[in-house]
Amino acid sequence: MWHSGPGLTLARELAATPWRFDYFMALRRLECTFARWPRLGTARLPKDEPLRLGQEPALDFAPAALAGFTPAEGDRAARLTVRFFGLFGPQGPLPLHLTEYAHERRMHYGDATFARFADLFHHRMLLLFYRAWAQAQPTVALDRPGEDRFATYVGSLIGIGVPPARNRDALPDAVRLHFAALLARQTRNADGLAAMVRGYFRLPASIEEYVGHWLDLPERERSRLGHGFVGRQIGTDVVLGRRVWDRQFKFRLHVGPLTRDEYEDMLPGGKALDELRALLRHYLSFELDWDVRLALRADEVPQVRLGLRTRLPRESTSPSVCAGAGRPARLGWTTWLGRRRAAVPARDLVLDPEARRTAPRPPIPPFSADVIEPLPPPAAAAADFGVPAAIAPESRSGVAAEAFDPLFALPADEMNPSPPAPA
Repeated sequence: MWHSGPGLTLARELAATPWRFDYFMALRRLECTFARWPRLGTARLPKDEPLRLGQEPALDFAPAALAGFTPAEGDRAARLTVRFFGLFGPQGPLPLHLTEYAHERRMHYGDATFARFADLFHHRMLLLFYRAWAQAQPTVALDRPGEDRFATYVGSLIGIGVPPARNRDALPDAVRLHFAALLARQTRNADGLAAMVRGYFRLPASIEEYVGHWLDLPERERSRLGHGFVGRQIGTDVVLGRRVWDRQFKFRLHVGPLTRDEYEDMLPGGKALDELRALLRHYLSFELDWDVRLALRADEVPQVRLGLRTRLPRESTSPSVCAGAGRPARLGWTTWLGRRRAAVPARDLVLDPEARRTAPRPPIPPFSADVIEPLPPPAAAAADFGVPAAIAPESRSGVAAEAFDPLFALPADEMNPSPPAPA
C-alpha cells in the first residue's frame, strides 16, 4: 500500500519529519490513503484497521503532537506514536514512576512490553478521539461522498434527506445543499431567488414582479346566467369571458447581458435552462407562473443572411462569438434581421420554460390507412397555440417550419402584455 503514489510520499514525510504534522491532519490524510478500509475509529475488529496508534513514554513536555511513524512492512501494520495524549507523561493520569519504568525498560533493555500493553488502550482512545473530531467536520465527511452524513442532515431541511429524493432532476444536489439556507426558509422572496440564480450560473439576473398576464378560468368558475350564477354581484365577482387579467401570480426573470455561448445554453434544449427550471421548481413549486427574458450582448448579436450560416458583425471581437462562428441560426431565438441601429443588448426573446407542462396537446387519433386528414393551414396551426398567423413561419410546402416550437414561444401580447382597454 506504500509502494507508490501519494501514500508513499506521505509515509516518507511522516517518518522523516513527524513534528510538522498535526494529529488530526495526519490521520485525515492517512484515512484518505486507506480509502478501501473502514474509516478510522469505525472498524469492529483491530485486524480491520490499517493503522496502529500508541504513545511514546517520556518525562518531558511534548514539543509536538506526533513522535514518530513507522510504515507498514509485511504483515505488520503501520504505526503512529503521539506525545500529546495518553496514560504516560507529566500530563497523563498514571503516576510518574510508571512512566519512568516504561521509558527505562524501552531505552536500556529494549523491552517495550509495558508500553505496548498500554497501547492497547491508547489505540482505541486515540481513534475515538479522532472520530469524535471528524464527525463534527463537514469537510472531512466530503472525503468519502458516499458516507457524507452532513448531506443527510442538511438535506433533511430542504427535502432531499432520503436517497429516493436525490438526483431527481437536472439540478445537482450539491447546488441545493449550497443554498440550503434559502431553500429551508418558509418565506420565498425575489431577492433570494435572484441571489441563487446569480450565485450558481454566475450571470447577471434580476426579478421583475407583478407581470401582467391572462389567467384562463376553469369551466366551473365562469359566470353564466342561470345555473351557478346565484349570489354573484355585477362589479364584484362577475367576470365576462373565459379569462381574466392578473398581475399577482406571475413574475419575469431577466438574465443577461450574456455571451453567445451563455445565450445558447439558456435556450430550449440547453443544460442551463433545464437547471434553471429545476431550481425554480424547487424554490417555488408551481404556485406562481414565470418566464425568462434573455439579453444578448450587443457585440455578439449575429447577422443573418438567407443561404448562409450565422454571420458575425465586422466590429465583433468577442472570443465566444469567434468560437461560435458558423453555427446555424435558429428562427425566433438567434436570428435578427438587418443591422441593429443602437449598440444595446438584444432583449427580444422571452421564453416560457414551463410551457410544455401547461400547454394542451390534442389527442392522437387512431391511425387509419384509408382516412388521412390533411394538415391544417399555418394560420390554423398557429391559432391553436395562441400564436398570431403573421409571425408563424412557413416552409415552401405551406406547413409550419420544424424549427419553430410554439410551445416555447410566447404570443405577442404575452411578451409585452397590456391590460384590456376600459369599456
